Amino acid sequence: MKRILGWVGVIVLLGAVGAGGFYGINQLVEQQDEEQPAEKPELITRAIELGDLVETESLEGSLRYRNPAVVYATAGGVITQLPEEGATVARGETLFELNGAPVVLFYGDRPAWRTLADGTAEGSDVLQLEENLFELGFDPDGELTIDEDFTEVTARIVEDWQEELGLEGTGIVELGRIVFSTGPIRIGRRLAETGATIGPGAPIFEVSGTEREIVVQLAVDQRELAVRGDAATIILPDDTETPGTIRSISNVAVTDPQTGRQTVEMTVAFDSPGAAAAFEQAAVDVELVSEQVLNALLAPVEAVLALAEGGYAVEVVEGDSSRLVAVQLGKFADGKVEIKGDVQEGDLVAIPR
Repeated sequence: MKRILGWVGVIVLLGAVGAGGFYGINQLVEQQDEEQPAEKPELITRAIELGDLVETESLEGSLRYRNPAVVYATAGGVITQLPEEGATVARGETLFELNGAPVVLFYGDRPAWRTLADGTAEGSDVLQLEENLFELGFDPDGELTIDEDFTEVTARIVEDWQEELGLEGTGIVELGRIVFSTGPIRIGRRLAETGATIGPGAPIFEVSGTEREIVVQLAVDQRELAVRGDAATIILPDDTETPGTIRSISNVAVTDPQTGRQTVEMTVAFDSPGAAAAFEQAAVDVELVSEQVLNALLAPVEAVLALAEGGYAVEVVEGDSSRLVAVQLGKFADGKVEIKGDVQEGDLVAIPR
């Protein structure tokens, strides 16, 4: 359309000049022809594609370790050794020392709350103890029945475990000897120092899981963007993109006392856990799909012409000829637009210069 309007302008100009002005115009045209021979401009075309059009919204997030928590003492005494911050502690390893004796990490969903010995009432803590002793190889002959009952067999296996730790083999697991966690833990900030005298309930250090995740403070009015289990794209500080999955979305809104902004916490898991290995903690971006159109006809945005009489069209090129085809526009994204009309995949459309 722009090319047609340009020629109309030239015709109007010639009519307004009249006969008396033809000499000057002809002279100008001849001079331009001599200086710069006219060349037919090369026509630029692009093919209409069939594909998906996706609009995304970028959110600010923070990289952190999963399941942050605090380890509390369940017995009193003097802290004689603490692990280094950033260290990883796994099943059966010493978490810290109290009064010169190791406090050991075992895996389990429930915390320790009592001394365990032959005759102790049945309970889930006994089950967790026996599961860990079995996993650590202290029942090579399969004598132990793994259940909630602390038996003579359990006591004998506990003795073997105590002796390997360098402790007296009493067969009794006193409260404070074991800390249960759902898996390996990473040591965070210390809340007590070596040499400190502590009592039961004293915080010792912060811990977390060893797997990292992204936490996003999602504005309440953006809540509809996020669905648990949906895909997300994580953009790391070095601009690397890696796929992720929305793990959780809080149902509790928190209000910022300074701005009044209400947010809910959203966490995003890495599909490839090692993707963020180069970063300890960092600010990242998370992209979520806000809208998408699937299997749509897509044209470059610059190929769309606005018609003087209203509406839009594309110029479909067919060999040495072309035709204007009226189209309806849909979603826009990444320099492309969804179009509907008398066009199909593979049609070539002109890109105006």
